[in-house]
Order: sequence, then C-alpha cells, then structure tokens
Amino acid sequence: MKFKVEKTKSAESEFENLNQEQKDILNSDYKIIETQGIEFVKRRPLGDSLFEIKSNDLRSLFRYEENQIILIGLIFHKKSKKTPKNKIALAKKRLR
Repeated sequence: MKFKVEKTKSAESEFENLNQEQKDILNSDYKIIETQGIEFVKRRPLGDSLFEIKSNDLRSLFRYEENQIILIGLIFHKKSKKTPKNKIALAKKRLR
C-alpha cells in the first residue's frame, strides 16, 4: 500500500543533520514507500502503534496516520541490535 511520508519538525531537523549519503538512503526508502508501497522496504513493529523503517544503519520511527500518511517522528543512527528504549519513548512522545 502506498503512503505519503511526512516528518515531524524534530525528525526534519534530525534529517537535515545527516550527511548527504545518509539523506539519499532515507529519501530512497521514502520514495519507494510513496511510489511502490510500504511492503517494499524493511520495517518492523515496535509496539503501541509504533514502527521502524530499517535503512542500512539508519532508523526512522513512525506511526500510521489517517488518509494513508506515514508520520516520521524520529530518525537516528542505530549502533546496536536492539532499538534503545529511550529512542522508542522519545518517538512516542513526539508522535502524540
């Protein structure tokens, strides 16, 4: 299913702080979501209506909105196997 990808102001700021290669990786996945569908990118549920898009070592935490919109609440560089609880809590807070 295709979705429009939007970022919160905080996520947009995090995106702007990435280097160009990282931005290109994320933009590529976001474009796939908008043109082909969410099923064509790596993603997984984190619980409580929160999901994660896996883009190499970058993660975008999001929730689904009405009218086929994905709202990105947090973008970060993942260094461990498990998504840190403080990142999940921050994304939930931003997406309220």
